[in-house]
Amino acid sequence: MSPSMFFIKYDRSNATYFPGENITGCVIVVLSEKKSVQDLKVYFKGEAHVHWSTGNGNDATLTGDHNATEKYFSIEQSLLKRSSEDEKIELPEGQSEYYFSFQLPMNIPCSFEHKMGYIRYTAKAIVDIPWRLNWWTKSAFTVITPFDLNAISYQCVGIDEETSKDFSCCCLNKGSINVRIKVPTLGYVPGQFITTEVISDIKSPNVNITKISTKLEEEIIFHAQSFTEKAEILLQKSQEDGPIGKRHHTNLKLYVPPLPPSNLEHCGIIELKYCLRVKVHVNGMHTKIDKKYPILIGTIPLFSSPYTSWIQVDDTQPTAPIIDHEPSESIAIKPIPISISSFAEPPSSVTDLSGITQPNFNEFQLTNQSIGRNMPPPSYEKCIQKADNIKDNDDTNFVHGADQPFAPRYPVFNFRNPYQLN
Repeated sequence: MSPSMFFIKYDRSNATYFPGENITGCVIVVLSEKKSVQDLKVYFKGEAHVHWSTGNGNDATLTGDHNATEKYFSIEQSLLKRSSEDEKIELPEGQSEYYFSFQLPMNIPCSFEHKMGYIRYTAKAIVDIPWRLNWWTKSAFTVITPFDLNAISYQCVGIDEETSKDFSCCCLNKGSINVRIKVPTLGYVPGQFITTEVISDIKSPNVNITKISTKLEEEIIFHAQSFTEKAEILLQKSQEDGPIGKRHHTNLKLYVPPLPPSNLEHCGIIELKYCLRVKVHVNGMHTKIDKKYPILIGTIPLFSSPYTSWIQVDDTQPTAPIIDHEPSESIAIKPIPISISSFAEPPSSVTDLSGITQPNFNEFQLTNQSIGRNMPPPSYEKCIQKADNIKDNDDTNFVHGADQPFAPRYPVFNFRNPYQLN
């Protein structure tokens, strides 16, 4: 006899937690008749794992598999009260709930999912039945490791950079283009807009700008022993198409969707970076202007930016912090020119996730204690990058829930208006 229902229910409906928090909930068992069992246990596990295969150039033959694992915790709890290990317990007919509580360690990385690697946290319940096939059920939850942009505000200074390029043909000068790129800050949280101001000036009668584009890209580096593998994902893009005048001024905005914070602190086998890519395309055989700038994605927004004029909202409403005004001239943060180191060339394979829709701010459960400055908490939205399943190598096909997809949730702040450059 198998249970009618057997699943894990977290007290927090979005199953999203910070390091050091208590995870509380229960294992629910629904039986059509009573059942004698040896034990009911729940296992909590946190680990990072990477895996990829390499080939020999154009040859489809695999030359090796690369794997690495980091374990953060593995805890077992018995949920039945027994006087001895050999004592059998009778589970009653109908629905029964068995409660658990587990405190997360402090120094653990943020949840992350990708086809070549993950940082994943799971709970798995097992009903141990003597001389019979055990019952198993599994569920994943999200851990968000705080990344306060204010602690590294010196790395978030904005961009004000000029670049120029000469046009030539058969050793003859055909004019030039001058482009000024301005970005108010390099530090953002999901829910904000990255506004890029592009001012262009072409001094050539035969060369015209055909397109100006900005992209938010994610670069992931996986490590296994002495091997590394890179993946790049296009998250968002915005562009203005021609015809574009000789002198032109435009603002392009990129929405920051639900994303894990930069760097994935406390993880030694997965690195995570973001960048803003700005391109100015011209006609003919002339090369485009292509610039890349590092972007930091955090979980706590910069207090020193114009985004921090918060409107207080009713704590019972499932909303995030709101801004309802544009920054005045007196409080606007002026971008400061800085030197930007070049990025490595992107891999040949790029995943395009630019069709991300803006999230519905429909639920949160976390308090604002970790946000600071009396800000109402953000909503917690699913990332578009998800796992097809949460099945481990030691999970059989009989583990309920292991074949279900899982998408981590990340904090999303509801900024009513994007930042407007003066």
